[in-house]
Amino acid sequence: MEQKTAIWTGTAFAIALAIAASALVLYGSDNAGTRTALELTARWSFLLFWLAYAGNAVAILFGPRYLAGHARDFGLAFAAAHLVHIGLIVWLAHILGRAVLPPGLFWFFMAGLFWTYLLAGLSFGGAKALGPVLWRWIRLMGMNYILVAFGRDFVLPVLYPKPAQVNLGHFAFYAPFMVLAIAAPLLVLAAHARRPAAP
Repeated sequence: MEQKTAIWTGTAFAIALAIAASALVLYGSDNAGTRTALELTARWSFLLFWLAYAGNAVAILFGPRYLAGHARDFGLAFAAAHLVHIGLIVWLAHILGRAVLPPGLFWFFMAGLFWTYLLAGLSFGGAKALGPVLWRWIRLMGMNYILVAFGRDFVLPVLYPKPAQVNLGHFAFYAPFMVLAIAAPLLVLAAHARRPAAP
């Protein structure tokens, strides 16, 4: 792994670990504290994924060139940081003594993990072996599946909140991420439409 990419992934993992540790220290390592850590690390992972998904599009549309060309770095940083989130899920299952999710949701999110680490693994030379066309389609399917998985977590709680969740704090905790999840493919489509006219 290139030194710069290693620094990105290591830093992303360390930040996720610090977020999780802080939440567990402040709120306890029981069910409630672990769920808080899960919610916070999910948001950190999503921000990294969002930059991998839409960073190039943002650079094309709005001009922050430092975002351009770093999709792989952000993607690997997301994959590294998400390991902490996975570890928290395993810990929560241990605390509860049962599966955290019902079977349908479990396999839905497992498919998201499959795509995450398949894309990460293929980025180390496998993409070149597949060829540009096949790799483009695999990346398109994988990235959009992961986006849908995040969208399920961030969009549905805003559109269909439980009665106990109808409060300003709940919406403030979810709505910005819902907006990002919806905006990501729109930004990519807009950048794709603009790209032929770009110098």
